[in-house]
Amino acid sequence: MLHMQNEIRRELILPADPQTVWNKAFATAEALLTWFPEDLTGTFEIGQTFQMIWDQHNCECRLIEYNAPYSLAYQWHPGDSVPLNHHPESELTTVTFTLEPHLEGTKLTMVETGFANIPVSRHERVLGENEGGWTSELNELKTTYGN
Repeated sequence: MLHMQNEIRRELILPADPQTVWNKAFATAEALLTWFPEDLTGTFEIGQTFQMIWDQHNCECRLIEYNAPYSLAYQWHPGDSVPLNHHPESELTTVTFTLEPHLEGTKLTMVETGFANIPVSRHERVLGENEGGWTSELNELKTTYGN
């Protein structure tokens, strides 16, 4: 039986309280644009879809959780510039950001789950792209705090 990795997990400490981190990096589409996609279009509200854009890469997403200032989650087809209905719903991954108070400010945890449901033909490519992608994107977020 082939065991496929199901999640990517990253944690970092940001030198500000959770409300400040939330407002600066997650509260609105404009906040996300300070560190994550190059552009964001659509409706950034629970149950609605929006597009995160990097160059010609346009990823349709659905916001499924918005619990200010503690957590935000969305679903998408990682690694592919496709609409949500392009692959089966069961192949969506869920990205969750959780903010918790920490002695040095805020502990941010990012977990992307659901990779085990992606077919073998796409699994390794998508997982590899997102492993590197999250390292890069979260480094961008750290840079907005000067560390």
